[in-house]
Amino acid sequence: MKEFSATDAITVLLAGAVVLSSLAFASRPPEAQDTEPMGFWEAAARGLASVTQVDHTFQRGDTTVTLPVGIRVENAATVPVVVPEEAVLMSPHPSGPPPEDRTNTTQDAVLTTQTIPAGESLTYFYGQDVLRGDLSGPPWWCAEEFQFSRAGVRFSVGGETLPFAIRPVLSNLHYEGEDSNTQADFWTYLELNPSVVVGKEPLWARIDGAAGQRIAVTIRATNLAIYTTNDDVTADVNVTGGTIEDLVPAGWSVEEGSFSTPPSIIDRPDGSQILRWTVDLPAAFVAELPDPRYPVDYVRRTFGYVLVSPDLEAGRLELPRATSDMDRDGIADAHSAPPVVEVTVSGPVADAGGPYAGVEGSAIDLNASKSSSPEGRPLQFRWDFTDDGAYDTEWSSSPTAEARYTDDFVGFARVEVSDGRGSNAALAAVKITNLPPEILGLQVRMEAEFRIAASGERWHDVALVVTSGEEVLGEARLTREAGAPSTQSASAGVIGVEPGIPLSATVVYSPIDDPVNGQTNGDNPAQLILVFADGSWEKLEHNFNVQHPSTWTWTMQDLSPLFA
Repeated sequence: MKEFSATDAITVLLAGAVVLSSLAFASRPPEAQDTEPMGFWEAAARGLASVTQVDHTFQRGDTTVTLPVGIRVENAATVPVVVPEEAVLMSPHPSGPPPEDRTNTTQDAVLTTQTIPAGESLTYFYGQDVLRGDLSGPPWWCAEEFQFSRAGVRFSVGGETLPFAIRPVLSNLHYEGEDSNTQADFWTYLELNPSVVVGKEPLWARIDGAAGQRIAVTIRATNLAIYTTNDDVTADVNVTGGTIEDLVPAGWSVEEGSFSTPPSIIDRPDGSQILRWTVDLPAAFVAELPDPRYPVDYVRRTFGYVLVSPDLEAGRLELPRATSDMDRDGIADAHSAPPVVEVTVSGPVADAGGPYAGVEGSAIDLNASKSSSPEGRPLQFRWDFTDDGAYDTEWSSSPTAEARYTDDFVGFARVEVSDGRGSNAALAAVKITNLPPEILGLQVRMEAEFRIAASGERWHDVALVVTSGEEVLGEARLTREAGAPSTQSASAGVIGVEPGIPLSATVVYSPIDDPVNGQTNGDNPAQLILVFADGSWEKLEHNFNVQHPSTWTWTMQDLSPLFA
C-alpha cells in the first residue's frame, strides 16, 4: 500500500498499507427514538454515519510521521452503532459516478467488528502498524495494495462485507516482518483467489404498511482480486460463469418490467423466489495503473429491480441478503449486509364532523361518517365528548354518537378511528350554551317550632300534642315548677306540613296530678307559641281553671292560617 500525505507534497512507498477511516454521524437524531444498538450500514444510510480518511501523527520507529493511517468512526446517534461483521469500504464506491478528480480517492479498506458508543467516536488504525506496536486500537486492513491513501476522502457505504474465505486470514494476527504478517497474507490471497464482494441497496428504507409500496433495489458485485506483474503467480483469479443471487420474500413481488437485467427465477415452496444472475468478473490488472493515486479499475456488475411490498404491520424487518457463488457449488462465498425496512402505518383518515352547537341538556348528534380508510378497511369509532382524555363510548362500527351535555361547554369533541392496523384521531368544536332557568314546579312547606308555656299553680301539668289528621307530628309535656313562668316552656320540635294540609294542636291540663297541695281552685294561664324560620312568632293563650274541667282540654283545629 502507498500512503499519500495530507498536503500531497510527498509520496512514501511502503511495504504495508495504511488507511484512516472515519465514521462521521450526522448531527440530527433518528426520527424515531431507538432503544437498541443500530447496525453500521443502517446508520450510514440514515445519515448517522460517515467514514473519512484522516491523518494521524505517531512515532514509527525513531521517526515522527503524519500519515493517513486511521479510520475514525464518529457516532452522533443516540444509541451505539455496531459493525457486526467485517465491512468492506470502497473509494470510489460503485454506487456513485466516477470522481472528476481520480486522485481525490483513497484505498479500499476493511473495518473489523466494533461497537461505537452513542455520541462518541472510535479510531481504527492500519493493521500493520498495530501489529508492529507503533499504534494501538482496533485494526483496519487495506484491500487495495497499489493505490495511495489520502486523508480527507470520505467513503460511501454500500453494504459490502468481506468474503467468508478471507475472514480467517484477517483473524490470524501475526507479524514477523514486512513480508510475513496478516496484511501481507491478505494481499497474497487477493492475488491467488477470485474475491467477489456484493452490496445491496437501499441499506435502509421507510415505507407505509399498505400493500403496493415500491423499493428500488440495486445489487453490485465487484471482484477485488488482481493480476500483477509477478510472474511467479499463475493462479486464475477471473470469475467465469459465477452467480449472484437475491431472494424475493414470500408475499412480496417484483414490479413487471423492472429488471435491468432479467435473471433466472426459481420458485420456492414457501412462496419466495430466488433471482439468479450469471456473471463473468475478470480480475483487475494493476500493472496498467497510469498513476498510483488513481483507484484500481475493478470490474463490476450491477443489477436492479423494483420490489413491491405486501400488506405489512408496523415495525422493522430485514430484507434477505444478496449473495455470490463464484464456483457454483451452491454455497455462498460472500453476502451483502441485510437492508433494513422500517414499516409505518399511516392509519385511517379521521374526521369528527362539526362544528356542533346546542343548549345544555339537549342531545347533540356527533357524526364521523366522513372518516375513511385509504385501503378500504372497515372502521371502528369511539368518542370523547369533552376531549378530557377519557373516552365516553366503547368502540363501535357506527360513526355517530349521541352526546348530552348537562352544563354549558365550549371546547372540543374527539373521535378516534381505527382500521385494525392503525388509528388516528380528529377534533370538532363544540359550543353548548346555558339554558335559561325555568320554574317547572313549586314546592312549599310550612314549618314552625311548637312550644308550650304555663303559669299559675305549681306542680300542675300541661301536655301538647300536634297532629295532622290521625298522624301525631309532635308532643311536649310541661310541669309547672317554682320560679318565673317566662323561663319555663317545653318544645314539641320543628313541625312542618305542605300547604293545604290541616294542622291541629291539643293541650291537656292535669291538676289532679298535683303531688304537693292538690289545690282545687285558681286559674292557670297557658300559651302555645309558634316560632317560624325567619324568627317571627305567633302566640295563642288559654286559661285552665281547676274548678271548671271543661277548660282542661284546649283544642286548636286548624293552625294553617298562622303560617300565612
